[in-house]
Amino acid sequence: MENWEKRAVLMPATPLGLCEDKMADAMATALAAIEQREGERRGWDKPARLFTVHLADLDARSIELRIVPARLWGAQVRNPADAIGHTAQRLPAVPTAVEHRSYADAPVAGIAAMFEGWGRPADREPTEYEQRSNAQGRRVNHLAPDRIESRLVYAVDINQVEFYVRRCRGQQPHVLSTAQRDQTTVGTGLVPLGLGRIAHALREGHPAF
Repeated sequence: MENWEKRAVLMPATPLGLCEDKMADAMATALAAIEQREGERRGWDKPARLFTVHLADLDARSIELRIVPARLWGAQVRNPADAIGHTAQRLPAVPTAVEHRSYADAPVAGIAAMFEGWGRPADREPTEYEQRSNAQGRRVNHLAPDRIESRLVYAVDINQVEFYVRRCRGQQPHVLSTAQRDQTTVGTGLVPLGLGRIAHALREGHPAF
C-alpha cells in the first residue's frame, strides 16, 4: 500500500450533515468531495477505480486516497462489480458484530470504488425481460432506450457503515449512508458486500490484495 499512487482531496469547510455520527458524516462529506474532484472534474468515460480512504483527523481539511492498482483486483479484465466480488470471495466473512473503532486508530478509514454505469429511470418498473435478466445475473440496463448514465461511488468504512454517491450525467450528486436515520440499506449485491469484506480485512491489518 505504501507504494500505491496517492492523491490529496480538499475537504469542504462545511460537513454535509447527513449523519448524526461525526465520523460517518465526515466520510460521507469526504466521498462527495472525492466524486466531485476525482470524478466530475476529471470527466466521464474513465476506468473504474478502487481506493483506500484515509481520514486520520476529522478536523483536517485534506483527504488522502491510495489507488489500488488495477492488476491487484482484476479491474483490467472484469466488470468492476465482478472484480470486487472476486477479490473479496477469498477474504473472511465480516463478523455479525463489529466493535466501533475510530478512523485514527486504524490503518484506513474505509475502501471505496468509483465506476460508471447505466441505470433505468427511478419512476419506471423493470420490464419482464429486465427482471429475468437480473435474476440470472445478466446486465441489460445499457440496452434500454431510456437508460441513464451515472457515476457511482460505493464505500464501506471500518465500522461497516455503507455509503453511496450517485451522479447522473449532467445532474447533481445524491449521497446516502446506512448511518442516516431510517436508512438501513444503501446497496445490495457484490459491491457493498465485497467492499465490506475488504474494509474489515484492512481494518484488522490482513492482506486484502
